[in-house]
Amino acid sequence: MKTKLILICCTLLFASCFLDEQDVRSGFMFSISNTTNLEYENVKVTIGGFQNGNFIGTESYTLPTIRVRNNDSEAQYVAVDHNRWRPNLNLVKEISEKAYFTVQLEGETPVLLYDAFNNTLLVSAKITENGILKSIYGGDLDIVILDNSINGSFFEEE
Repeated sequence: MKTKLILICCTLLFASCFLDEQDVRSGFMFSISNTTNLEYENVKVTIGGFQNGNFIGTESYTLPTIRVRNNDSEAQYVAVDHNRWRPNLNLVKEISEKAYFTVQLEGETPVLLYDAFNNTLLVSAKITENGILKSIYGGDLDIVILDNSINGSFFEEE
């Protein structure tokens, strides 16, 4: 009897690990590099889609205070693991097949997030597959705050 009870408990524990792993990868995590000498508060990231050449935001996430980084390799991570940002991607899908992002510093106009490696490309996340919204979707959105611009990149979770 004790062996069966131990086996059942181990099986439940093992199965719960799989559920947690999917949950951890679902949603958006932020990696922020602030290369300026200023701290920023109330920075807002908005997700949305493009329709007729115009960005239409659907939901926003307010980041905590963005610290000045101590060295060139330091990044600040926000919305990690089970606390990832999980916007309603169905709202984005109604507008476009990909999700796009804007970043707004407090008191300034929102700016579209362009790719850090190719500043002619907008950072986007392909949230659909064959026109169907992906059931478990997540990725890492890197944001780099420079003196004169903000850019980034997106890495989709596999």
